[in-house]
Amino acid sequence: MLPNAPRRLREMMAAGDLIWGPGVYDGISARLADAVGFPMLYMTGAGTAASRIGQPDLGLTTMSEMAENVRVIAGVARVPVIADADTGFGGPPNVARTVHAYEAAGAAGLHIEDQAFPKRCGHLQGKVVVGTEEFVQRIKAAANERYNPDFVIVARTDALQPNGFEDALDRLRRAFDAGADVGFFEGPTSVEQMRRIVAEAPGPMLLNVVPNGATPMLRVDEVRALGFRFAIFPSATMMPAALAIRRALETLKRDGSDAAPNEGKSPRDLFAMVGLDEQLAIDERSGSKHFATA
Repeated sequence: MLPNAPRRLREMMAAGDLIWGPGVYDGISARLADAVGFPMLYMTGAGTAASRIGQPDLGLTTMSEMAENVRVIAGVARVPVIADADTGFGGPPNVARTVHAYEAAGAAGLHIEDQAFPKRCGHLQGKVVVGTEEFVQRIKAAANERYNPDFVIVARTDALQPNGFEDALDRLRRAFDAGADVGFFEGPTSVEQMRRIVAEAPGPMLLNVVPNGATPMLRVDEVRALGFRFAIFPSATMMPAALAIRRALETLKRDGSDAAPNEGKSPRDLFAMVGLDEQLAIDERSGSKHFATA
């Protein structure tokens, strides 16, 4: 876990460069992303729903399930983790409890959106949003009630699809007034919209880059050139892993062996990916020989 992750994220924000990273959804994906090296990691809500309860991103996960996944991911990350907090899971007291749970779990920040409950993935059709005042109340509760003033509150609006561009942008203006640190305009459909978002929003903006979603696919350098301060790539681990698992299972069923998909890797190789050497070092420093031959 990164000590005082919110403070580290604030320092990165002050430095002025683009802060970006992949979506992760469990301990393995977080470990691998952390080892490859990114400025930050993003706990995807869709990935959490798929991995923890085997369900689509339709608001089916509970706050406690989401917070526990934050704890797992932040516990192995050496960089700040920003986490999806859906709608905040209720009214202002629920939002406050969500913020406290995510803070305790080790997140550096979270995003709360203006969808009505039950919410759905931002790149599905048929989204419904609450009124602007209710959204503002959610953001105000998150900002006012956080224990650590460095904890980063990201205000996400999904209003573009149901209400149009101007309403979505107005919601973000109101959210910044309510105490949001970063804005998240979900689902812009063109580069021109992205330019307007950055130019007209009164604070730093985050871009959600989803392959084959509503938003044009951009590279990191293109996102940086547009002026966004954050970029998340939520499908970077989730979809490739799901496709690889399915192909491996199809191979096992067809061939009666899973040797080929494992590419000659041993169980020890997997354990090395998730921290075996760290645990052996702890054992050795303590004077124990329990895992000496692991």
